[in-house]
Amino acid sequence: MYLIEPTLGFDQEINKIKVQFIYMEKRPTYKELQRQLKEAQTQLKETEKLKDAFLANMSHEIRTPMNAIVGASELLRDDSLSKQDRNEFTKILTSSSKELLELFNRILELSQLESGVQEYIESEVEVHELLVNLYSSYTQKINMSGKNLVLNYTEDLSENKIFTDHKKLNKVLSYLLDNAIKFTISGEIDFGCAIQDRQNILFYVKDTGPGISDQEQAKIFNKFTQVDNSYTREHSGAGLGLSISKEIVEFLGGKLYIDSSLGDGSIFYFTIPFKFSESNIVLKEKIEAVLKQNINEIYSSSNTRKNIAI
Repeated sequence: MYLIEPTLGFDQEINKIKVQFIYMEKRPTYKELQRQLKEAQTQLKETEKLKDAFLANMSHEIRTPMNAIVGASELLRDDSLSKQDRNEFTKILTSSSKELLELFNRILELSQLESGVQEYIESEVEVHELLVNLYSSYTQKINMSGKNLVLNYTEDLSENKIFTDHKKLNKVLSYLLDNAIKFTISGEIDFGCAIQDRQNILFYVKDTGPGISDQEQAKIFNKFTQVDNSYTREHSGAGLGLSISKEIVEFLGGKLYIDSSLGDGSIFYFTIPFKFSESNIVLKEKIEAVLKQNINEIYSSSNTRKNIAI
């Protein structure tokens, strides 16, 4: 808010006194200062909590694979080890090193996204092929785990291409699938895409995990945050996957959302700009046909649902 304060001045050219109006910023009242101070203190406390959570998570997530690396390295120095034992310790050494490298890569990626140095590489992406490749890869990962992966897509996208950053789109879907698999003990994990409107295409990952309360949903996309941040939590992780996913989706020009309730699993879904070649008349016609249907029917039988056998 501003106050208008009149001041007197003398104009030598016309030899007369004139009135000038100066816009002055209104000084905050004592109550406003108190409110601002309270907000700053609250924000500082939240920052401290975030820092403590970060240090605790990093300490745990770095120490665990490092201990495995050091232990396996020491044991491999024993010349009396059998070939089988040596191979087993080598596997531990390799997997722990990859786990540590993945953690550092995620931290670096989040830093690059927040600093704006990530490069956008647009190309034609065949959505159906991208989803099928993910399905094939993750089906092998969860084999014999008691979980079932389902790919759900519409025929309208089966042979058409959109323009976006292929690597980043693949990474977001991978992070969301990793998250769904981690928190789903047994049951079905459903993922796919659909045309939302003329400007956006929607992707989603649905799990049958424990679900997330409304209170936790408000902060689930914050970096280094997990629903359970305790030292005795059941699931490991630095709390970076969802925050990175959110940053990437926004980098692609979209939004990431969550729909969840305790005991009913979670649906993470996001939209990105639906860009395609203007010469693709067939896709244009399909879009208009799809838009006649309600997007809420994404899980209904009106869409082609395929549990693809690779």
